[in-house]
Order: sequence, then structure tokens, then C-alpha cells
Amino acid sequence: MKEFKIKRYDHARVQKRKQGVRAAVVTVLLGAGALAAGWMAYPPVYDFVTNWEPPAIQTPGPPVPAPGPSSSEAPSPPPQEEPEEEAVFPAAAAYLPPEVLEDGERLERELAALREKGVEGVVFDLKDATGLVRYQSGVERVTLNRAQAENAYDLGQRLNQIRQAGMIPVGRLYAFRDRTATAHMYESAVKYMNSTVNWIDDSQANGGKPWLNPNNGEAQDYVIALVEEAAGKGVGTILLDGVQFPEGVALDLATYGNTGPLDKSGILAGFLARARAAGEGEGSRVAVTVNLISAAGLSDTRYGADTGSLLAAAGAGVVEVMPEQFGNGVTSEVLTLSSPALDPYKTVTEGIQAASAALGMAEEDEEDEDEEEDGEPAGEGQQVPLAAVIQAYTSTTLSQSGNKPYGPEEIQAQVRAARQAGIEPVIYLDPAGEYAGLE
Repeated sequence: MKEFKIKRYDHARVQKRKQGVRAAVVTVLLGAGALAAGWMAYPPVYDFVTNWEPPAIQTPGPPVPAPGPSSSEAPSPPPQEEPEEEAVFPAAAAYLPPEVLEDGERLERELAALREKGVEGVVFDLKDATGLVRYQSGVERVTLNRAQAENAYDLGQRLNQIRQAGMIPVGRLYAFRDRTATAHMYESAVKYMNSTVNWIDDSQANGGKPWLNPNNGEAQDYVIALVEEAAGKGVGTILLDGVQFPEGVALDLATYGNTGPLDKSGILAGFLARARAAGEGEGSRVAVTVNLISAAGLSDTRYGADTGSLLAAAGAGVVEVMPEQFGNGVTSEVLTLSSPALDPYKTVTEGIQAASAALGMAEEDEEDEDEEEDGEPAGEGQQVPLAAVIQAYTSTTLSQSGNKPYGPEEIQAQVRAARQAGIEPVIYLDPAGEYAGLE
């Protein structure tokens, strides 16, 4: 009988091997699934995976303009115009003496009374004709000169009071007509024949007084320091009076430290240019006082031969048109007046006409008329702003036959003459500050 080999199959072992393989595969799949589930559960990763796109290459474009206002928005307002520059002089002003400024209540009453009469501004003394400084000054030289007035007023307070009353303040400051400073600025005084002795304008018996020397640098510096201080305190217009060489007796004996020909006009104009720069540096305007006697060429004692150069240097001027200045009459090639105070209109009219060249008011010639026809005003920008000082008091120095009381008619006659000549602003002058003659 044929023997058969029996082939044995290890079924259990095979099954066991197959089960191990399946378990390993399941384990790998379960681990991969768990890892994928955990990875996708982390939000940043999930967002990255689900939203990822390949980067695109971008080229730079023009800048996008900022959005403008919509049509419903209101347009921006137009730029505001610059305020007009304040005039150098009010249309009508009146002088008030120091005792009024020293009393606040009295000043209030005077301002109200003047305003009712149509006056728009007041002129008051910063430094008077004696050399006293009437406001409370911090300039050292004022103390050294003992020039501070006993009842000095607070300048800032008075300026506020005047402006609150609707008025325009103008401060008057005497320059070289000063008998106070000369006692302490001895080297700065006018001298007798280049000596060390101060010259005086009359005999001591007649009350002669010394003067500051207009040609002295220290004297000029003193006045300019006061201009700077007043401007810094807010005085808009500073009127320089007493900018002159002295008047009086024995003028031929007065010396000014100048060994060459004395150019009075040039010296005074140079000083005024400095004073103007000092005032304008603090935001103020400077004006100088001149009279018709000098401007008409009847005398060169005060200002020299060229009064017009003083006005040009200061940039503004105040012209004394008072009939009293002509005394009982004048007779000259340029002006003849008989009893000037009796006819104020004629006196002021003819006085300004005689002084018109010095005041920059010369009549037009044919060339000027041609320029006007071409559309360019002749002399535009050349004439300095001017105001006229009106005599609002009755003279006490004239002869009885050549004098009369000055009331509304005489005052307004001067105003009319000045304005017809081309000088609009007026300053009423009464040394006592009483203006009963103003309507």
C-alpha cells in the first residue's frame, strides 16, 4: 500500500500572524487619524490649511487720494482779511493836562464830556516841557535825573481806561526842552561857548532855563529809552514835542559840541530816525511836532533850514496852526499877516499855504497832472500823515487890539481851514484842558 505523506498546515500560527499584521495596520491608521484630528483642531493651523493660497506677485500702483468732504458737508470758510492798520491820529483829539491823568475819577468825567462833543482821542503828557516824567517809569535814568513826577500815574491803567471809554490815546513826550535832566546830565546840556557852564535861554532874573543838547548822544539815548518804554506799555502813537534847538536870548553863545558847520536839520532828523525805529520796534508810531513859523521858512532857529526832513524822518507830523504863534503880525516875502488872531481862517489857510512845500503839500505841476491822467496818483506815498493843532483857548500874550476870545466860531474856522488844505485830523489844544468852546 502506497504511503502518503501528510502535509501539515499550522493554521493557528498563520491566523495569529495575520491578526498581528492587521492590528499594526489599524494602530497606524488610528494614530494618523488622531494626529490629523488634533492638528486640524488648532484654529490658526486650520485656517492656514483651509484658506491658504499661493502668493500673487503685485506691482505698485498710484497712491490712493484721501477722501474729500462729501457734497453734504459745508465748505470751509474763506480766510479772514487782515485787520486794517490803526490810523496814526484820531479824527479829532483833545489835550488833557497831567492833573487830569493823575485822578482816575476826573479822567472818567473828562472822557465822557469830550466824547459827547465828538472827540475821539486824547493827548496827554508822558514827559512834559519842564522835563518831568508824568507816568510811573522804570527807566533808571529817570530816577538818576530825579525826573519822576510826585503824583505819577500808572500808564497801563490809564491806557485801559481811555480805551474802555472808546477813545484813542496819544502820548506826548518832550525831548530836548528839558530843564530837569540838565542838573544831573550836566555834560549833556547846551554849553556857553564850549565851556563847562550850562547855557540858559534867558537871564536868571527872568527865569532862564538850561536845555538838553540835541547833538549829545546821551541826551538822545535818554529820550529814546522813554520812547521804547512808552511803546512797550502800549502807547500806539507817541508825539515827540520839543525836538528842536533852543530858543531864547544869547543864542550866538550857545554851543553844541560840534566844531564844524552845525546842521540842525540833519542832527534832528538823525535823532528822529532812531526814535522811529525804537517805537516801531515795540509796535508804535512816532510823530514830531513842527510849527508854521519854521515850516514856512520864517525862522530856522528851532529846526534848521529843512523842516521837511524832520517830518520825513519821523514818518508822521503834527503841525501847530494856532494863530497865536504869529504874534501881532508878520511881514515877509512868503507870508504877510496883520493881527493874525482876529481872522483865524485866513491865518491858518495862508500859513499852511506858505509852509506847503515843507509839509509835503506842494501844488501839483504839469508833470504830476500827467501822471494822474495815466492812472498813477502824483506823490502817492510821499506825504507823511499830518494832524493840525487847533488853538482852543484865548491867548494871554497878544496885544488887546490884536486879540479876541476864542469860542466855537474861531475854533471851527481853524478846523475848516486845515481840512480844506488837506489836513484832516485835528488836535484841540487848551493847556488848562477846558473845552467850553467845542460844540
